[in-house]
Amino acid sequence: MFALGALARPQTVLSASQSEESGIDIIIVLDLSGSMRAVMEDGASIRKRNGALRQTRLDVAKETIVEFISKRRSDRIGVVVFGASAFVLSPPTLDYTLLTTFVTKVSLEDLNSEGTAIGDAVGTGVAKLRRSSAKSKVIILLTDGDSNAGAVAPETAIELAKNSGVLVHTIQIGNGDEVDVFAGNDWSGRPQYQRARYPVNPELLKKMAQTTGGKSFIASDRGTLEKSMHAILDNLEKTKFSADSGSLEELFSYLLAPAVLLLLLEVLSRVLVAKRFP
Repeated sequence: MFALGALARPQTVLSASQSEESGIDIIIVLDLSGSMRAVMEDGASIRKRNGALRQTRLDVAKETIVEFISKRRSDRIGVVVFGASAFVLSPPTLDYTLLTTFVTKVSLEDLNSEGTAIGDAVGTGVAKLRRSSAKSKVIILLTDGDSNAGAVAPETAIELAKNSGVLVHTIQIGNGDEVDVFAGNDWSGRPQYQRARYPVNPELLKKMAQTTGGKSFIASDRGTLEKSMHAILDNLEKTKFSADSGSLEELFSYLLAPAVLLLLLEVLSRVLVAKRFP
């Protein structure tokens, strides 16, 4: 019995400890309104620019978000997308692989892109963070337009964020200048572009950020967009998530010793019996 117990390799926790990982809860709110079709001039081309498709604001924003996700380690990240209405693409998660897949595949066709419901989008993000136990809760809003749709006013949404302890950082994509917008392909399949101008409201985005203690940025190219995304997190306090860990002590030796002793006594007794009764 002792030998069988030893083979089972019983263990006990010798000492328990806690290893800490730092992190915050983040919701990235991404604009999917029609203006995100505009070309981001210094974004890398999908193919060579001469007669080929060029990257849009949405293309560059998605790639920047994916890069941002890849550099996080213990931050729970979720994504809300919006056009004329808002939709939760993913609640806050540590499954960065799945989150990256969602972001990569999202497109303007996934919802009604004829509108910019900033208030609905921020309000949806706040709703996903209200029950969070994280000390730091953050919304990063990426938009290239002015609020013109939705049931919730941006001012109402930002008050909800403030009351819920959510910092809202805003990034305005573009500066309101005329931009090229994809207008379809010609008879030979070559992409055609037309000039358009989309209204922006930097004052609103700045006020939204300041009300919650966040920061406001304007990004007109890939470089400034990337810098804005990373600057947002530089000085944030990290919430500590504790993960239990411990060291194990093997107990099989305590069972193995009596098993060996009993075996020796058995052998000895057999020898003595053999000598007494030849």
